Amino acid sequence: LRLYAEFENYKRRIQKENQTMKAYKAQDVLNDILPTIDNIERALQIEGEDEQFKSLQKGVEMVYESLLNALKNNGLEKIEAEGQQFDPNVHQAVVQDDNPDYESGQVTQELQTGYKLKERVLRPSMVKVNQ
Repeated sequence: LRLYAEFENYKRRIQKENQTMKAYKAQDVLNDILPTIDNIERALQIEGEDEQFKSLQKGVEMVYESLLNALKNNGLEKIEAEGQQFDPNVHQAVVQDDNPDYESGQVTQELQTGYKLKERVLRPSMVKVNQ
């Protein structure tokens, strides 16, 4: 009877480990993709005047949105930062600010987007925090 109980506990533990591995199997791939997303975001911030540039920018924007939707469908979430109260679990403070429009400890600007995979932080948001 004791051996049976130990075996059942072992089976439950293995099942739980397998579920966790399945839930976070994409973590390594997503960590490799995040710098690419950052580069696309930087490219979209460039401004140009001619029609050819605007057309190219629109295409890049469509690819970017499609990529984000695919990643979101697989559990990737952006971490909310600007205007939020600083949370060391999901935010990394890199600059202090002195802005009268924000409360003390409130994030005034997001310098780099942070991401979570389900509930696990892949990369914290790099932020400017009001003192």
